[in-house]
Amino acid sequence: MRNRVAIELNVQRQLLLMLAVIFTLSLLAGCGYQLRGSASLPPVMSTTYVKGLRPYSALVDDFSQALRTRNATVTTDPEIASATLSITANDTEKLVLSVDTAGNVLEYEIRQTIRFSVVAADQQVLLSEQTVSLSRDFLFTSTDVLAKAREEKLVRRTLQKNIVNLAMLRIAALGR
Repeated sequence: MRNRVAIELNVQRQLLLMLAVIFTLSLLAGCGYQLRGSASLPPVMSTTYVKGLRPYSALVDDFSQALRTRNATVTTDPEIASATLSITANDTEKLVLSVDTAGNVLEYEIRQTIRFSVVAADQQVLLSEQTVSLSRDFLFTSTDVLAKAREEKLVRRTLQKNIVNLAMLRIAALGR
């Protein structure tokens, strides 16, 4: 008998939770709330050539992927491109943030700065050279070196993806 009552209470709780979720979603839909989605690019960037310091770098790949996500065609031939996104600098620093009393590193900061510009095929400057910089910090433990090396790699990768997204927001602002 107790087991049956417990099951009924559990079912009632689940039903109330579902009703609360449905009510909340209907309120959000009724007020006109929408997910932001990705910002569209200016039409002149429909076919874009990405010119990097190193042509096959991860940064060029990330910019190419971000352009494709925003419905632009990325070309490897600058002659057929309607615009060129030039990456003129990509600097990464690793700084010590804190140390313990013995001088061992406890925390690092990784800072990445990129500079880029966008030029149309007719050499009209669409976006003059812009600088975007981000930093992230992470804890370091000398007893867990392999795990911390993987964490640093992940932090660097995430930092670069975030910096590309910030740059793409600046580029998308051209279309407004």
